[in-house]
Amino acid sequence: MIVLRPDNIKGLLPLVITPHGHGRNHQAYAGVYLDSADREHVLGGERDIALQSIREGYITIAPTARAFGDTRTENDIKEGKSFSCRIQLMQDLLVGRTPIGDRVWDLTKILDWAIDNLPVDTSRIAITGNSAGGTSTLFAAAIDTRYKVVVPSSYFSTVEGSIGVIAHCDCNYIPGFLDWGNISDVGGLIAPRPISVIHGVKDEIYPIEATRTAFKKLQKIYEMAGALQHARLYEGREGHRYYKAGAWDFVSKYFQQNQ
Repeated sequence: MIVLRPDNIKGLLPLVITPHGHGRNHQAYAGVYLDSADREHVLGGERDIALQSIREGYITIAPTARAFGDTRTENDIKEGKSFSCRIQLMQDLLVGRTPIGDRVWDLTKILDWAIDNLPVDTSRIAITGNSAGGTSTLFAAAIDTRYKVVVPSSYFSTVEGSIGVIAHCDCNYIPGFLDWGNISDVGGLIAPRPISVIHGVKDEIYPIEATRTAFKKLQKIYEMAGALQHARLYEGREGHRYYKAGAWDFVSKYFQQNQ
């Protein structure tokens, strides 16, 4: 992981964890670029999420997801593949686990470490990531109430409208998921904590209509929890990317309320 700390820290500060998605550069969120084309791609899609966070004045951790970076298989590293999600899934299934479960477990341990070793205000902790980082964001916050503000980007959808009918990476799949609920139900576990769902209207792998359907279901859960005003859908004008306008004003609003 890469840890970014504001200069001249005085007292406790908010913490934001930014799990990344797929792509050839797992450190892009923190401003580590492979080349000029990669830099253009990252900045063009506002994917420098950890840098955005540190500019807001927050301690920020940009973790490397399991099956990326140095945790890829030796063969995938040798062949220059960006991730090893399929072999991760196959090995996980053999022992009754999933890649999403692995990554959420890792995030809980990173948060444990951060609270123990950094000047973190535990009343102001947020998590946000794009695509597979949005997946990790949603599932991590669903089980860990230490995340006080949650901003999943380019993931929130329905199984029937996206990963069930459109080709996605193997790491998205959870055996028996539909026996328990749907993506909106995972989001419902976050209630009544604030959630800002970010999504592009031209997203081709998580179609916006499925996102809108899922969000309506999420709103019903939040309404039952007496927290309808804390659930927001921000729609960006383009496709599968991050939209910082849907994140930082929302995070700042609730961080201020928790001071």
